[in-house]
Amino acid sequence: MAPIGEALDRLAVNAAATPEKPAIIDDRPDGYVRLVSFSELNELVNRIANALVKVGFGSGERLVWAGRNCVEVIAIQHAVRKAGGFSIALNHRLTKKEVHAIVRVAEPTFVWTAGAFREFFTGQEFSTLRGVVVFDGEALPGQSSMEEFIGDQSTDEPTPIDNPRAGFDPILIFTSGTTGLPKGVVRYGLGESEVRLQTGLLGDGDGVFVVTGSLSHGGPNGMGNNSLLIGGSIVLQQRFDAEDWMRLVEKYRVTNSYSAPFPIRHICGLPDAIKRRYDASSLKTMIAAAAQWPHALKEAFLEAFPECSLWELYGSSELATVTVQAPKDQLRKPGSCGLPAPGVEILLVDEEGQVIREPHCPGILYAKSDSVYRGYLGDDEAYAESLLGDFATTQDVAYFDEEGFYYICDRKKDMLISGGANIYPKEIENALESHPGIFESAVIGLPDEDWGERPHALIVPNPDVRLEGEEILEFCRDNLASYKVPNSLEFVDELPHMVSGKLDKRAIRDRYGD
Repeated sequence: MAPIGEALDRLAVNAAATPEKPAIIDDRPDGYVRLVSFSELNELVNRIANALVKVGFGSGERLVWAGRNCVEVIAIQHAVRKAGGFSIALNHRLTKKEVHAIVRVAEPTFVWTAGAFREFFTGQEFSTLRGVVVFDGEALPGQSSMEEFIGDQSTDEPTPIDNPRAGFDPILIFTSGTTGLPKGVVRYGLGESEVRLQTGLLGDGDGVFVVTGSLSHGGPNGMGNNSLLIGGSIVLQQRFDAEDWMRLVEKYRVTNSYSAPFPIRHICGLPDAIKRRYDASSLKTMIAAAAQWPHALKEAFLEAFPECSLWELYGSSELATVTVQAPKDQLRKPGSCGLPAPGVEILLVDEEGQVIREPHCPGILYAKSDSVYRGYLGDDEAYAESLLGDFATTQDVAYFDEEGFYYICDRKKDMLISGGANIYPKEIENALESHPGIFESAVIGLPDEDWGERPHALIVPNPDVRLEGEEILEFCRDNLASYKVPNSLEFVDELPHMVSGKLDKRAIRDRYGD
């Protein structure tokens, strides 16, 4: 099978080569099962694409979509791609105000939405919109149902395809919003090295990829769609459930996946009796990404999935993949996110703007590759501020060791300064989560009259575990320098997460006001 990104439309090629092969499997705990073959998927995609072309959707136009994991949110992305436009995912957890802020920046001409989110797109708020299509549920006045919109459109390939570089279409991704409202990131496809990396991790087209997380997040969405384009099948979970994930892995002999740490914590935290019910030996490649997996979580995963090859990718919407940690180095290099990915150059820069050339010296990480983004939609100033020559940054702080392996300390914005010393919350969180009684943690800085800031830790205990504050503080004293030990602790039932699986530090800080 040819790699992702060749000139021919890969979905059409796969539909012709393996028409009856399952492309998408939507299997839910309530017994609902929908299996869509490559031929059926390509026909649905073409009908939607032809409907878009018929109403004048042209090259470079934008469509936003909102909905939970299902066949229709995958189909619309490929339909927009074939019509030569951008498709933009909206996080289904966003409020109406947040959705409207993104839509005003994105200026889409069409919306494709599940019925649960149709209320977000009523009235005359958006001057650019020419249509709102509801694919799941009844349409409101001024909107169209998917059936009405598609009508009797042909299943033939759309002609003409406005964008001749169908495999390398411009990509518009909105960030998770870790440091504020999501930004629209403009990239022009994936570079050759990134394509080869993803193709190598996903296999030769015979694989089965389970989507772990929401398709509105770039990682699961990109890897899932790329699995389709190389001829593999993908399995959907509409909503994540740890035991049901195990059921799907066994039932469909899943070979690979991509996940943030949050779902894996729940999977590894299942009782041993439940984990033993399911055969997960088919899982050959798990890609750890979206946020750093603590070393303790990697150990737990490798204990539960001994035959799985655990890879780690560090990157972002802006920079694509920056580093790769191979299976052989996961336990040998605790805390590392690996070596520079193929085709990627990295610079670390100190506070004086000087390039760091010595190991173990933290600095702002800049990356250069043919997959790095080309701008923020409507924010040229923010884009310019992220550049250093041909290199770009998302303000992550990192260092490298004597072997050239990189370690991410934290986002510069998350760093706190206590008594003049830089403290990286991620380092404290990693130490806390190595305690057997701690499920998850978050560390933020709280104001202190004497020290400026002091670290405050929020801790989610493992189920049925009773923790004492002094026990945790003593554990920290044994594993961290004294100035990094949290000044205060707080036990909580859960922590807020974004749809990407990352901790929502902004929401945590908002709890404390000023």
